[in-house]
Formats: sequence, C-alpha cells, structure tokens
Amino acid sequence: MEMACRLHIWVALFTVNGLSQFLPPGTVDVPVPRPGDCNSIGPATYVYPLSAKEPNDYFPNVCPHLGGAKVHFNNPCAWAHGQAQMTTAHFTSMCKGATRTIHWHNTADEWGFVNKGELMTYVASPDGLPWPSSYNVLSKKGVWYFPAGWLHGLMCLTPEEDGGCEFTLVFASPQAAEPNGHNLDTTFAQAANDVAASALHVDIAAYAASRPAFAHAANSNHFSRSNMTAPIVTMVASGSCDPKCPPVQETLAAAAGVQAVAVEQQVMLPNAPGVSLHRIRTDQFPFARTMSQERTELSPGAVRPMLWVSADAVLIVVAGSVTVSLEGGIPGSEAHRAYLNETLSAGDIAYFPNGRAYWFREASGNARAETITVFNVGNWKSFEMAQAISLMPEMAVLSNLHVKSWEASAPRAPIHV
Repeated sequence: MEMACRLHIWVALFTVNGLSQFLPPGTVDVPVPRPGDCNSIGPATYVYPLSAKEPNDYFPNVCPHLGGAKVHFNNPCAWAHGQAQMTTAHFTSMCKGATRTIHWHNTADEWGFVNKGELMTYVASPDGLPWPSSYNVLSKKGVWYFPAGWLHGLMCLTPEEDGGCEFTLVFASPQAAEPNGHNLDTTFAQAANDVAASALHVDIAAYAASRPAFAHAANSNHFSRSNMTAPIVTMVASGSCDPKCPPVQETLAAAAGVQAVAVEQQVMLPNAPGVSLHRIRTDQFPFARTMSQERTELSPGAVRPMLWVSADAVLIVVAGSVTVSLEGGIPGSEAHRAYLNETLSAGDIAYFPNGRAYWFREASGNARAETITVFNVGNWKSFEMAQAISLMPEMAVLSNLHVKSWEASAPRAPIHV
C-alpha cells in the first residue's frame, strides 16, 4: 500500500489527464559532460559506416536459422577526435528467448529503439521508485530508457520463423559500451560462494554446484570473436518459451518502455514537403529524464531542413539511405569546418556535436527513408534555421550574407523587421 501511494504521488506530480504539465525532478535539458576513454584522440570524421563493419560480437549458436545473433558497437575513438559524447550498438538476428545479458552501466544512460520484432525490457529500481521494477513489451518503433547504474536486460519474443528481433541502443556516454557495463556472470564469478548465493536467493550448495558453468567469466569483460567466456547474448533454457514465453505483467504508470505510436508528438515543418517529424521528449515519456528522440520520415528526395539543437546527438539510419551534412565539428580548429553530403545506409550513424548546424536528405530520389536522432538530454530545444532567420532584420541578413538585395527569382521566407 505504501509503495502504491508513493507511486501515485510521483506520477501525480507531473501528470494531469495523461499529459505532462511540467518536467519531473531530475530532467536534464543541458548535456552532462562524461569522461571518455580515447584521450581525445581520433580521426576528423562525424559519420560511422556501422553497417559495413564486421560485428564485434557473433553468436552462431543463438538463433542459427537467422544466421546467428550479431552485435555491432561503434568505436568511440574512430570519429569526432575521440570526443563524441554518445555511442551506439546494433543487435540483429535475435529470436525468441535470446537475451541481452542482465547488466548495469557505470555512467551511461541508455536509450533503445525497436527496429523489428517484439522485445521485452526489464529494469530494477534501486530505491523502489517510481516502481520496484518495470517490465514492458515493445513492438516496432517502441522505445525505452534506462538510467545509469540501474540493473536491466532485454529479451526477444519473436520466433525465428517470424524474422526475430532487431534493435538499436544509444548510450549517453563517450565511453565504449562494454567497458561501461557489468554483466551478471563476471560479477558473480568474482564473488565468494556465500556472498553470491545470498544475492541470488539460493542455497550455498546449489550455487556452488552451478558455479563451474560461469566461473571462467571471472576475469573477462565480454564475449567477442576471440573471447568465448562471457557472452553478452544468451538463450533462455529450452522449454522456457515454448510454445510461447510466459505472459508479462506490464508496468504502465511511469513505465521505462513505451510504444512510440502512443506518445510521439508529430510535427510537420512549413516549407518542408515530404518530411514528417515524430518527437519524444520527457513531456511525452516522463521516465526518460536525460535522453530523448526525434524520428524523421523522408519521402523520396525530401530534405530535413537545417537546424541545430541544445544537445549532442546521434543520427541512426533506420531504413533507406540519406546524405548528411554538418557545419562545424568539435570546438576548436574544426568549429566551422564543413562536413558535407556523406551518404549513410540503414544501420549507419552520424554524430552531431552540441549546437552544430546539420541537415540531411533522402539520398536515392526514388525511395523513402527513416532515421532516428537521439539526444543526451530529456528536453532538447530545436532551433530551426528557417524559423529563426525569419525573425531577424532583413537589412542585417542581407549585410551578413554580403548582398544588397535578393534576386527576384530567389524564393525566400518572410523576414520581419
């Protein structure tokens, strides 16, 4: 009863008739700098062809009919001079019963996006608020948010014959994802039997008998192509999800995972034909206090107009292809350098440093494209150039662009004096 009352108060503080009236305590609208592990060293590029890279982790015996589960992590030291404030991971060929090992992150908040299939997410609260745990089942385009330090995991619910699951993770941290994570097998393998048994709520003798199955993970970070001792993807025991996985009692109030269709705020920009924006801020997803998302749908050849935002951002191509342009890299000698017209395919990513102008367009001219842009704040501000420039004095705009007047044939938005 006490827990239910505390939850009711927590939700009521910022929810009236299902709509957020103000941001809950702890909401971030200014990026929080976090330490990286690249010593500020890396190449001067702001795109990363993740789809063309070999998977960092490969599990041939997990979902073999889909070719084996695969995980791609981007290398944070391979772009933005090693100073990007966000990293990503892409899980493919997961299937019913395949889990991302339960773990927690040192300093990385996590945002997730379901590309395909149905996924169960689960996270435990350290203090019982706003709930002891949140279990959620998400389908395509569903999103979730896990704060740094909170124990969590993921499991695919879609069978191999139905195509399995694919999902994308974005971390609000410049540190590579795996060094930032702590997995169950490694942690328990390092503990004394009585300590581990107590944490797992099992008899010491039963724990000691089971320990050899994972004891070799004691000094391992995670599974890779050369390290088979601590896999980050495991299958539940045979029969656990046959013919179906057990039903899930979903958390609905202040949930850690939400269906996009239920919360997205659609925005149609003026003078941007073929562009549809779908935004999720803390207002729409109250539990997500330090991360947020804009999903962009582009018709063939359509352009997402020029803007800059009050956050660091990672763009992920979900479908199709786009050409991305960025005005200015990290602060310093590259602050105003042009990075123009770099083409990205589905699965590829781009990094936009805080406050740098960017724009992108559907690349083929004959197909649709879809992207998500994830921000490392809960409530980003979007500065649309077309809107902002229309509020500037026309004589100053002309002067700043070194012209005396607009050519008669040059269309322009109205400029207020």
